[in-house]
Amino acid sequence: MKKVNLFLGIAFLAFVAMSCGSSKETAQPQPARQPMNLPCPDCVATAGSTFKYLGQTVAESEYDVQEARIFAAQSARDELQAMIETCVERAVKSFTQQHRENADVNTISKRTIQALDIIKAKVKGTPVTCWDASPSTLTPGKISVYVCVEMDANMVYQEVVKTFTQDDELKIDFREHQFKEEFDKAMEDYSSIK
Repeated sequence: MKKVNLFLGIAFLAFVAMSCGSSKETAQPQPARQPMNLPCPDCVATAGSTFKYLGQTVAESEYDVQEARIFAAQSARDELQAMIETCVERAVKSFTQQHRENADVNTISKRTIQALDIIKAKVKGTPVTCWDASPSTLTPGKISVYVCVEMDANMVYQEVVKTFTQDDELKIDFREHQFKEEFDKAMEDYSSIK
């Protein structure tokens, strides 16, 4: 029994000595990191004169890409609408606080909602300006579908101004250039938050 234990001990030490030897692993060169290929690279949230949004969804297969594109476009339009509402409400609130001493909050609120309802109808019909489908890097075997929608910020601005100036009470001391400054600032602030 002592001989067996001695033999096993020597065999174990020999195994350890061989495995701890100087076996240099050859370092495999790492492939150069490829620049990220973004779909619709110009589609960034609120850029200057345009409201933009990039929607994304995943398709199960090539056959589902068109359906996924419809869902991604709807999602992008919903987010675009939320972005526009946020900017318009910020601009109206800031303009009202700084430039209207006798502001009738109810009338202003009603006119803002009216303008946003008109804009919402236009957002629903916003065409897709860019789309892409590529194999998903996060979910192997599936396809990522990207869709960009955009709306001209000047059209949004003009719709709000038109709605405000149709009201006889609000029109009296509505200063369009001051509202334009607040509108541009609201867009700029929104872009910096993103």
